[in-house]
Amino acid sequence: MTSKERKELRYQRRKQKRINKLIEDSNKYSSIEKSFTFHIVMFYADKCTKGVNYKKSTQYFKLHMFTIIAITCKNIKNNTYKVGKTYKFKINERGKERLIDAPYIKDRLVHKVLSNEILPIYHKHFIYDNGASIKGKGFHMALKRLKNKLYSHYLKYGTNGYIVKIDFSKYFQNCNHEIIKKIHQKYIFNSYTIKVLEDYLFINNGLSLGIEIAQKEALMLPNKLDHLVQNKHKIIRFMKCKQFSYVSKLVFFALNINKI
Repeated sequence: MTSKERKELRYQRRKQKRINKLIEDSNKYSSIEKSFTFHIVMFYADKCTKGVNYKKSTQYFKLHMFTIIAITCKNIKNNTYKVGKTYKFKINERGKERLIDAPYIKDRLVHKVLSNEILPIYHKHFIYDNGASIKGKGFHMALKRLKNKLYSHYLKYGTNGYIVKIDFSKYFQNCNHEIIKKIHQKYIFNSYTIKVLEDYLFINNGLSLGIEIAQKEALMLPNKLDHLVQNKHKIIRFMKCKQFSYVSKLVFFALNINKI
């Protein structure tokens, strides 16, 4: 066996190991049967009502919670569910007008289950400095990492160097459905789970602000860029989150501006 053949053999073993790990993670996270059981959905139903108990729709939901949860679990598992409409409104954030598509509480319950039971399959593939929509991280974690990197850069290089900040314009509106579908095919080996995700996700062009599962799906789109740049420059990527608004930013540190 030549050195080239041994190298190829080692590569194939590593490749197969990665595939096996993807299949293992998919089996762990992508089961609709396991995710939409009564006690799990009940847990997230309670979270859906926090902060909105004054609403008439929430009060009705709580009054009939057990029945709604049972019907939701049955419909999702039997492929008889129907994706509801959203109610649209505009907010003004720092002079920018944003259109929000907010789901009604029955659909928000499904979104919360999908976001917390299925989509954690993505978490291990994010770079550490991605602090958006991940439990235990967030804006303050990203701000702290940015401060530490600035301090580290100053100790090593002084005031030499550059910082380049990129802000994705109309990011959610421009998210490509076909690319997201390819991501689903790569990480989720369950066709019905993919169908449920995409039915609740693709309600408009791009991704809709106000839908919880759209946040994590949007994080996966620039994930390859995050990993690519991380190998060449110190990078911290974060998404500043408020209740309904998301601002994607990418920050690069480099000594030579031409390398960026």
